[in-house]
Amino acid sequence: MKATRRATAVTAVTVAALSGFALTAPAAHAAPKLTWKSEGLKDKNDRLLRLYHGVEDIGTVFWSNDLAPGSHLGDTLYLNDFVRDGYAIRGQVKQVSTGKIVIDISTAGKTAPAKKQKTKNLKENAKLKVRGCVMKGSKSYGCTSWHSARA
Repeated sequence: MKATRRATAVTAVTVAALSGFALTAPAAHAAPKLTWKSEGLKDKNDRLLRLYHGVEDIGTVFWSNDLAPGSHLGDTLYLNDFVRDGYAIRGQVKQVSTGKIVIDISTAGKTAPAKKQKTKNLKENAKLKVRGCVMKGSKSYGCTSWHSARA
């Protein structure tokens, strides 16, 4: 009889403990899937990438070769992070001839809506590739493919 009560008590404590764990454990969820659109622009050397999580427009990566004739700004990569969701937008520009990433910036550490830009005067007409990524901390949650552009 004593052994039966003890077994019943142990079972009850175990069930209660497991039930409590199941009720308080955080729900696991996957990060939203990154999709994107590359939009056509007047200047074929420029590139605009719109980033989406599901149907939500979360940000843009915009490459602009020299903004205006005689501009002192040079070639600029612009980032926009539209949503306060804990994810950051990262933009990269790679020089095709060397494979070297020449611009790598992120909105990490900024509160959305956030903007960031980096200018670098690159050799005129240099072939480039541009892409955008979604980051949380140092972990990437997806990147666009590389898209052609020019300096």
